Amino acid sequence: MTLWDGDGLRVVELGSGISAAFGARLLSDFGAQVIKVEAPTGDEARLAGPFPGDKSDPEKSGLFLYLNYNKRAITLDIETAEGASVLASLLAEADVVIENLGAGRFASLPFAEGALPERLIVCSISPYGQDGPKSGYLGSEIGAYASGGMMFITGEAEREPLKQALNQAGHHSGVNAASAILTASFLQRRFGRGQHIDISEQETMMMTVFPALTTYVYTGGVMRRGRGNVPRLISSMPMPTKDGWIMPSYAGLGTWWDAFAAFMEVPEATTEEFSTQGGRRQQGALIDELFGPKFKERPTAEIFHQGQEWGLTLTALQSVADVTESSHLVERDFFVEQDHPVAGRVKMPGPVPRVPGMERQPRRPAPLLGQHNEEIFAALGLGTDGKPVMSGANLS
Repeated sequence: MTLWDGDGLRVVELGSGISAAFGARLLSDFGAQVIKVEAPTGDEARLAGPFPGDKSDPEKSGLFLYLNYNKRAITLDIETAEGASVLASLLAEADVVIENLGAGRFASLPFAEGALPERLIVCSISPYGQDGPKSGYLGSEIGAYASGGMMFITGEAEREPLKQALNQAGHHSGVNAASAILTASFLQRRFGRGQHIDISEQETMMMTVFPALTTYVYTGGVMRRGRGNVPRLISSMPMPTKDGWIMPSYAGLGTWWDAFAAFMEVPEATTEEFSTQGGRRQQGALIDELFGPKFKERPTAEIFHQGQEWGLTLTALQSVADVTESSHLVERDFFVEQDHPVAGRVKMPGPVPRVPGMERQPRRPAPLLGQHNEEIFAALGLGTDGKPVMSGANLS
């Protein structure tokens, strides 16, 4: 029985939650073999919904199923000397370990001297990075969002800062981890050398606020929340329609203002006072007054599709229900489905990159807790309890 098959990238994943799991799943999308090592109590993502039928079950977590398909998984207490020894055996033939145990935690595991191969790529994801004054601090998804500067500029000017929904820091960190690992693997295969990749969740969020950073660095200006009382259309905020919302593109409207005014049947907005960006800002309240009723007369889909014919970027705001039922995404096979032994038939987003010959459908569903213990421990010469198998001569 072999532990790994073929010549593809061999990845071991440690930790819990989103960042490491998502990075490993992205690699698995491209064919990497991934073995997930969970604590005996399981990945914390197993406790996160939604759950089919709204009944909590660690084998049915929608988040876990999405993050962990295409993987095999074992349970192991890596904090003990015995567990660390088993992990070292698992890493002996691996190319990569991706982990989010916390700063310095992987290095502090009780490995024997020289147990890890020099060619191993270690990718560590932590709240503030592996070094620096805050490296040992605890963090969270919302903590990364707040400490990375994004939260300060999100929300209304007169209100408290807000965090956008869901898990940007975890997913951004996973994307950065996957791309860095792929780059490091070229060096590994050419020269046989590994390296330690250090990813800070705070820093991944700071990269998303690059315009705010450059504004401060170049001008000393601090970008703040909201736009005060700047009119809706001029500030590129959503406009209500007959049956929903439309999102105008400020840049596009600035370039094609006359076409936009003609499309919306507002000839009054084509006079000289509206001809420049500065002029339109001065007339912003009047523009909202002229265009607002026109948007409300027409359905969102009509504005969106006909706007494209006019060369205008007027994007329909879509709910998750709208996106899931989108004929465009269905035709592009964006969603994948899989049969899970406990959760049943599951539908979820598939890989985003499209590469010729790349398999979009999952090769295997997300693993049950400890599902591959017997298979993987046996390949390592261990029993189902993770301990060495005694030879017949040693048995009484």
